[in-house]
Amino acid sequence: MLQETSGFRPLTRALIATGLVILVTVPLWYIRDRLTLANFSLIYLLLTFIIAIWLGTLPSLIASFLSFFCFNFFLIKPYYTLAVQDPRELLDLFIYLVVAIITGQLTAYARRQAEDARRRAEEQNVLYELSSAFNRLNDRAEIYQGLRQTVTANLPIIDCTILPSPQTSPPNANQTTMYLLISLNELVYGSLRVTFAVPPTESQRHFLMACAVQAAMALHRIELAENVQRTQAIEEADRLKTTLLHAVSHDLRTPITIIKTAASNIQSLRSQLSLAEKEEMTQVIMQEADHLDRLVGNLLDMSRLQAGALALHEDWTAVSEIAGDVAALAYQRHQTTRIHLDFPDDLPLVRCDYGLMLQALGNITNNVLRYEPADSQVVIRGSFDEQEVWLTVVNHGPTIPPEEKEQIMEPFYHGPDGHVGLGLAISKGIVEAHHGRIWVEDTPGGGATFVIALPRPQAIGESNVDLDRG
Repeated sequence: MLQETSGFRPLTRALIATGLVILVTVPLWYIRDRLTLANFSLIYLLLTFIIAIWLGTLPSLIASFLSFFCFNFFLIKPYYTLAVQDPRELLDLFIYLVVAIITGQLTAYARRQAEDARRRAEEQNVLYELSSAFNRLNDRAEIYQGLRQTVTANLPIIDCTILPSPQTSPPNANQTTMYLLISLNELVYGSLRVTFAVPPTESQRHFLMACAVQAAMALHRIELAENVQRTQAIEEADRLKTTLLHAVSHDLRTPITIIKTAASNIQSLRSQLSLAEKEEMTQVIMQEADHLDRLVGNLLDMSRLQAGALALHEDWTAVSEIAGDVAALAYQRHQTTRIHLDFPDDLPLVRCDYGLMLQALGNITNNVLRYEPADSQVVIRGSFDEQEVWLTVVNHGPTIPPEEKEQIMEPFYHGPDGHVGLGLAISKGIVEAHHGRIWVEDTPGGGATFVIALPRPQAIGESNVDLDRG
């Protein structure tokens, strides 16, 4: 704690100075016949000097006047009276008194200067440490907490509160309460209420104000950083919107054009078209509408991922069930078994959002099915180790070049057919939102193998897992 003076109270320091003068006078009284007036004066001057260094101004004045009295009353003839035999001795006494007072005052002044310098150095060190600590913080609550801790640790206070806060008991008449704005220029971030047991000194007031200013600067830095982040988010959203429009303009126009053309043909050539041709055009419209629906859904999902607005509803899930649903959907779409499932019986459960993981695995599976040869099947395999559960989607089509293995999972990647790929980017975002990993390997004999690795929570025993997903 920053101290203004020595640890003694004013009355205690005065009593110590009085006691030291008496303590020195007693042995001098015993040997007064062996020493001269010069000896007495030098000894008392030394004592006054020591008291001024140790205890300060007032004790040195007390020591000066008390030693003058003891010098005259006990050590100069006639003893035990303030009268003197030789008028020259009276001059010596007054010269001693003046010298003792001046010596004490100069010494006390030097002591105060040294204390002020030490206190300022301590304050600078505390403020430097406080500023360094604030620079590492990015939370307003932590800034306020650091301010309270610093003020409480370095000032003799009873209470330190950031307003507004729950009302505490009012200070009594013997306490001093200060209110300071935590502000910078015209920006106000709060109010600081500090209750002192005794009225604070000017130095303590300045230190408290400096701490409040440091906190205001740290809060202003956080506010500026948040403004920069908001600006960057707006710019990123605008850039994403522009990129999105450029990237998917072709993909959006294609199904719309096909739908419009088919509908126009049905309307204008109604009498010329056979029933089979009408059914074929109707089927084309339905397929392209589904394609358009998937594309718009992917765009919405991608925007949610980019904005960080993806909410997870995690529960214990068997990844084999997710793979089974993906295989069932693929069968409904293709009316043939295109997927082979390979899962061990002891595959542990994982915590995940069932719907999102179904979408992630479904996007990957739909992607690889486009390149799977007609005479083979995509394999979805499950495996695990102590840290992760793996979902492996094995394709036997063309091998992906090494330089494209990362690119195909980036948003708006243009595939060989010229279309914009969003499905794999969405799958990557969903898996990473689950703190998992996704990557591409080469399939032995040709093809691409996609691997999803989901972490296993180690703090929960697998035997105690709640199997109810409802």
